[in-house]
Amino acid sequence: MRDRYALLAFETLASRRGATAAGEHGPPDDGWAGALCDALVASDTGRSATPEAVRPGLDLPWHDPDRMHPDWPDWWRHHESAFADALAAVDVPRRQADAIAREVRAAYLDPDAWAAIDGAPAALDRLEAAGWRPVVYLNGPPEVDRLLGVVGLDGRVTRAFTSAATGYELPHARAFETVEDALGDGRFWFAGRDPAAIGGALDVGIPGVLVAGEEAVPSGGRSVPDLGGLAELLDGR
Repeated sequence: MRDRYALLAFETLASRRGATAAGEHGPPDDGWAGALCDALVASDTGRSATPEAVRPGLDLPWHDPDRMHPDWPDWWRHHESAFADALAAVDVPRRQADAIAREVRAAYLDPDAWAAIDGAPAALDRLEAAGWRPVVYLNGPPEVDRLLGVVGLDGRVTRAFTSAATGYELPHARAFETVEDALGDGRFWFAGRDPAAIGGALDVGIPGVLVAGEEAVPSGGRSVPDLGGLAELLDGR
């Protein structure tokens, strides 16, 4: 019997405090906007900003997943200019913005800022009990395993992938194909909060499920209200 894998976008499992309380479903870039704001407040500039103000200035690679790039040995340094640009867009002087951008890594990875999405541990346990091996994909930095450990989910995940290592952001076809290549022959379902990622999965022949999304589900996809709904959908398949 072929192995069965439930490939989960990281944001279906964990949330960073930002404009939205940890555990709730906020905009996809809440965590990044919140980290920039936290780094700004922690600086000696005396300045502050809201995630809503910072978010429009964030130009991150997964906003343009067709932008090709190699694996990044120094992911954080590569992104400092984007962080500084977003801070400069809320009137932080450029020299200060450059300095604060170097502190975003520590702010983003702050363990106290992270929590598992409500119901995520039970949903992962149910997937495992139903014969589905949970696998995670993060559009973001190399520390995906550390973040899963911070929120207490590392022991419930078979393997974690990150675009910092693969070189591809969801919904790029190679992001999905990289996971398939690494795990070998098996059955895959994908679940995420971004309709574009659901569409990307469907394009490569992987069934896609939108979790807790208010947007339209791509043709051929499905939707569930939460991860518990995903476990119920896959139970017995």
